[in-house]
Amino acid sequence: MKSIETTGKTAEQAIELGLYKLGAKRDEVKIEILKQATLFDKAIVRISLNTSSEEENNIKELVDKILNLMDLDLEVYVEERENDFFVNITGNDTALFIGKRGESIEEFQILLNAIYNKDKARDEMKRLTVDSNKYIEKRVETLTRLAKKTASNVIRSRRDFKFEPMNAYERRIIHTALSEHDKVVTESYGNEPNRYIMVKLKTNLQKPKNYDEEKDYFEDDTIAEAETTPIIDQEQRVDND
Repeated sequence: MKSIETTGKTAEQAIELGLYKLGAKRDEVKIEILKQATLFDKAIVRISLNTSSEEENNIKELVDKILNLMDLDLEVYVEERENDFFVNITGNDTALFIGKRGESIEEFQILLNAIYNKDKARDEMKRLTVDSNKYIEKRVETLTRLAKKTASNVIRSRRDFKFEPMNAYERRIIHTALSEHDKVVTESYGNEPNRYIMVKLKTNLQKPKNYDEEKDYFEDDTIAEAETTPIIDQEQRVDND
């Protein structure tokens, strides 16, 4: 797929420049706004000659319908990958779409997967991964670094560490980051919206009779959503807390 990245004082200006360079019309390309213009930075867009698959178009149409119902000014870019479909949402209302600490975008992804995979046989299901201006990618990187730094501090001090309350999405990232750590474990405590994670040395654990390690360390907060989105439950089992 031939694509180029262009810049402009506005996203629309960058799009027009890209169309000129490709010698294409707007309905012949896929447009992804990588960065909106700010006071100090130009807008950046990626424009690709439209070779979208039928399924990519179907997903884009579905996402557009949902966003229209939400009355948000957003653009949709869909790309088929080896094991899933990547849906990138950009535009003027991305802050509203992402929500506080990513809660809205996480709920949107759950809803989108539930609708898309409804009535499909298990072998026909596909995971739809949603991001917006690389928010999810950056958030995962930030929380993963925080989890690993916290683990090192717990090992050095030999004292358990209690995180501030987090939403289910953020807790899953922490659990996943430390799921294979050989010296610390993670446990969730409390009730929403004040549920939090403790990072503990494995040597400090007192395991009760009939101890179930998977259930204890990864309590399933999201069993309800897993039931509505079966394509996710096996792939993200270690993410549940």
